[in-house]
Amino acid sequence: MTQTNLFSWDAIEARSDLDRLQLAIDHLPDERLVQYLEVMRQQGRNDYPVRPMWNALLAGIVFQHASIESLLRELARNPSLMEACGFDPLPIQRKPKPRIVTDPETGLSRIEVPPTPEPVRAVPSSWNVSRFLARSSSWKSRLA
Repeated sequence: MTQTNLFSWDAIEARSDLDRLQLAIDHLPDERLVQYLEVMRQQGRNDYPVRPMWNALLAGIVFQHASIESLLRELARNPSLMEACGFDPLPIQRKPKPRIVTDPETGLSRIEVPPTPEPVRAVPSSWNVSRFLARSSSWKSRLA
């Protein structure tokens, strides 16, 4: 009787990088950790949510990037990877915030609308990732 393998690494290596990333995201038992990180973030800014940041770190491992900057360049040029991680591949355009300005001489008020700000990059900066890693490692000790 010959024994067959239930699992073959060749089948995984034959898949695309995005497929292998999706396998890691789908099967890694990380939900408790991600939920904890989301709770610890509390009411902080959420320009780059915890789950996409975590998935981006997984992508860096799966794609074997040597640095965070290399991973971020890949994310910026590859919208499919951005979507697989959970980032929106389109830039975020924030609306300008108008304000009321009163002329001190005449007492008349007018609405002043500043110029439209530059779109916010959908890809986090290396500073965002470094901060996420630092905060995650400090929170990890509390999770144990």
